[in-house]
Amino acid sequence: MRRSYKQFYALLRQHPQADKDELVLQFTDGRTSHLTEMNDEEFMQMVGALEKASAPSQAELKRWRSSALLRIGRLGINTIDNWDGINSFVSSKKIAGKPFYELTVPELQNLVRKLESIERKGGLKAVEDRADEHQSAAMQALSWIPRTTVAS
Repeated sequence: MRRSYKQFYALLRQHPQADKDELVLQFTDGRTSHLTEMNDEEFMQMVGALEKASAPSQAELKRWRSSALLRIGRLGINTIDNWDGINSFVSSKKIAGKPFYELTVPELQNLVRKLESIERKGGLKAVEDRADEHQSAAMQALSWIPRTTVAS
């Protein structure tokens, strides 16, 4: 597998407290502080450790999934053994755009905020009713336009 310095630096940016030279020294047992002088095994171990440190904990993921499911249930969608329904709802472009089990922690956080907003506005039915009202108001506004025919 080819080294990806781009991936390394992206992971390093997620850890502002980490120092590149110190990391390299640590994974080379003090032999060097330069990335290019690391062997492939050392580099891969370092990248793996950074990935592991960057990954959200399972507890955090579980907490946000639970929070989202609670709010989905409050909106009237059955959340007990109804994964098809949950995925169908969440996969909507207006909600999250992908199945529930593929959502990351930041996406779940956004979903929770969106669901809370829908709740504050009166739930799914109220949002649909308002959309229908706006559409019918637009149609009524257009109905006054005189229709003319072209005489041949």
